[in-house]
Amino acid sequence: MSSDGSGDKKEKKKLSPGMQFLRDAGVALIFVATLLLAMYAYTGLWPPLVVVESSSMMHTEDNTSQIGVIDTGDLVLVKDIDSSGDIVTYLQGVHTDYSTYGDYGDVIIYKINGDDSRTPIIHRAMAYLELNPGGASYTCEALQYLERGPNGKWDTADSGDEWDSLTSTLYIYRVGYKHETVTIRIDRISNSDDRNGFVTKGDHNDDVDLFRLVSGPIPVSWVVGEARGELPWFGLLKLWASGGAVDAPPNSVRDLWIAMALIVVTPIALDVVLTFRIRRRIARKREAAIQQHEEAIRQEQPPADEKNLPGGPPPRTPPGQV
Repeated sequence: MSSDGSGDKKEKKKLSPGMQFLRDAGVALIFVATLLLAMYAYTGLWPPLVVVESSSMMHTEDNTSQIGVIDTGDLVLVKDIDSSGDIVTYLQGVHTDYSTYGDYGDVIIYKINGDDSRTPIIHRAMAYLELNPGGASYTCEALQYLERGPNGKWDTADSGDEWDSLTSTLYIYRVGYKHETVTIRIDRISNSDDRNGFVTKGDHNDDVDLFRLVSGPIPVSWVVGEARGELPWFGLLKLWASGGAVDAPPNSVRDLWIAMALIVVTPIALDVVLTFRIRRRIARKREAAIQQHEEAIRQEQPPADEKNLPGGPPPRTPPGQV
């Protein structure tokens, strides 16, 4: 009990600016940590995001970025995979009408020749080759569902090749935004690289990665994961910090600054709007209270003509008396 009768209520102390900053920073850190943990739970990988460092997946020739396409400086979410069946190749996507990032099939992130020390590559999975018993030919199962021939989707240099016995060069027609013919030199795969795996290609590149970046088909063990979703532009910050992104798309740079300005300005603008609305509501309540008070005073005062009667206004008859 309080000896002076002031009660048990204690006056709340206002936080200092420094403590307010620490509180707000703590809330922001908790939010970011929760978001990253949610990404990790979805992807099964850490870190769950990769930064696109080159233009090999862009869909323009004038270094202009597009939403929904993987461009230089984008952040891409990477989801873990368990088997080759988790990946839909370009050829499978043509058959099932499945597409991601502006073209058929999935985009994968893989280690060059399985080397952990090198920067992984993010390219589209074009086909999956399975080595036949004996090691003399390959099978590409997706081809059996697509029309063969110059007017179809695929063909081979050797007319004797079939989808389940590929030994020569595989041609894939009208690929990507450039509608080009892609060649896969199956006949050049050496015995040392005879294995099941993906053949990949950057959407902006003319050639597949086979024999250009990797020595043979890309096995699942080299695959880091599949691309799922993107956060455009913000990867430029990391590239700039590391001295990269020399060829960053100009419109990506512009959109990044606009986005960052909105991130800073929007909370301030919301605070101003909310403060204005609160003050206006308080002013309306204060005005209504003043009007009620003035109305109450007017009701207690006698009419003006009664004030001028000799001896003052007549006595008021109590309620209920006649």
